[in-house]
Amino acid sequence: MRRVVRTFAAAMALFAAACGTTPATPLRGEGLARQIADDAVAFNEAYARAVSGQILLNILRARDRQPRYYLSMSGIQDAPGLRYRENFGISGTPLGEGASPWGFGNFGIERETQSRPSYAVQPLSAETLTRTVFLPTPTNVFEHYWRSGWSRDLLMFLMVEKITRIDGAGVTEFVNDATLLRDDCRGEPDARRCGFVVEARRLIADIAARTPVRARPGAGEVCGLIEAFDTPAPLVPARDNRACEPRFVIGDASFVLSLRSFDDMVFYVGELMRPAATESGEGAVMESRLTVFAAGLRTERGVPLFRILPKDSAERAAPRDPHLHFAASVSYGGRRFFAGPPVPRSCAAAAAEGLCADDPAAGDRSSSVLSLLAEILALNQSPEAIRAPNRIIVD
Repeated sequence: MRRVVRTFAAAMALFAAACGTTPATPLRGEGLARQIADDAVAFNEAYARAVSGQILLNILRARDRQPRYYLSMSGIQDAPGLRYRENFGISGTPLGEGASPWGFGNFGIERETQSRPSYAVQPLSAETLTRTVFLPTPTNVFEHYWRSGWSRDLLMFLMVEKITRIDGAGVTEFVNDATLLRDDCRGEPDARRCGFVVEARRLIADIAARTPVRARPGAGEVCGLIEAFDTPAPLVPARDNRACEPRFVIGDASFVLSLRSFDDMVFYVGELMRPAATESGEGAVMESRLTVFAAGLRTERGVPLFRILPKDSAERAAPRDPHLHFAASVSYGGRRFFAGPPVPRSCAAAAAEGLCADDPAAGDRSSSVLSLLAEILALNQSPEAIRAPNRIIVD
């Protein structure tokens, strides 16, 4: 009899335990906060890679003189669907001769989460496309980057289409035509091919060696003025500088900059990659022949303005996962291409080996180019076209 009682008590304990189990345990505050933080980072990374990949794709199209297309990406939404399945049963177990059978319970819970982020990718409207892609970059945008510590030769080569020098000798124009550039325009450069590059480097060096003239009350206004140096009279920018082309005044000479549109910048970078693709083929690393300054690295020659790596070269540079290492990855023409490796260091001088070794890959400026283009694309768009990614949590 005691054995029967003990068996009955065990059965009832199992039954009570099964009935007392809840189908779900609420997430704790710490877990929820961690989940939101992880999701925000993941979606931020996905959004950045989507924009950078689109830019790299259009650079490759520009290299091949193919049409370029620009899409807007809506906010990312992720609403997980939860589904529960429960089962409970009692099976009869004889407790002795003449006794009624008692049952042992079995209980099970299954929880299934189905999650697939949703987003919308669509062509820009005609109005947004014109404003975003085809109109020249506003002067205030160029001025912002000029004063923000960006590499000034990178800004000059990428954003400026023409320099007009106005001085006592008259008016001289220097056009930044990527189709003419086949070398880095150093040594004894071809005046026809390298006029803009030589003039831009000379202007940047001249500005770096001077102290700007500070504006004073009553000074004359100059439309588009960015900075003035050694002028006979003080100058200040015009009140509405947005409609004026950027201008530098040095002594009695003025340098007026004609800015490119976003699409012209993409085309320019693509055109710079054409000679490398022609000479080395798509299976090799493609580097622009035009170089920009990189502190402590290849100081005499500079580093390529932009580099594109095929899949095998990218995998050698980042054996673990090149997709996570590079800023942009895209499939084009049946091949996978990468651009924009991280450069997490600052070197006062180049070294023979180690982190500050004088190597073009170590000073790769492709990430800076991708970042600048992505920011300009965002600045030119309407708020509706660049809604921030959002996360919807269902618990």
